[in-house]
Amino acid sequence: MKISKKEDFAILFMTVLARNFSQKYIPLSFISSQTNLSLLFLKHIALDLKNDGLIISREGVQGGYRLAKNPQSISAAQILRAINKGLVIPACDHKICRVDKNNCLCLSFWNTFNRQMLQKLQHVKLSDIAGK
Repeated sequence: MKISKKEDFAILFMTVLARNFSQKYIPLSFISSQTNLSLLFLKHIALDLKNDGLIISREGVQGGYRLAKNPQSISAAQILRAINKGLVIPACDHKICRVDKNNCLCLSFWNTFNRQMLQKLQHVKLSDIAGK
């Protein structure tokens, strides 16, 4: 199993927000300086996290991003699901497999694997990751 850069960086992004958790908005430039990640890539990650309701954004001088809820209420599973639909995406989902998705013998295995792993990651809270 390979974790994508986007998934890895989403955890970093959320960790910075968790370590600075308050009602204040954290500028993307601060998150970039803390993680050494590009602003453009962070914007793409932020959009996915925002669309999934994990963060809130505000534009302007006092703008930036903040967590939508307490870091103890956000799980690693929620973050990964906001970025990707599963931990392992079978080749038939990418249409690069020689076997049609409807005839794939492995698909049920990978779906079960994803479900079980996400259930375990549901117990890993952002506050644990951030050390808060």
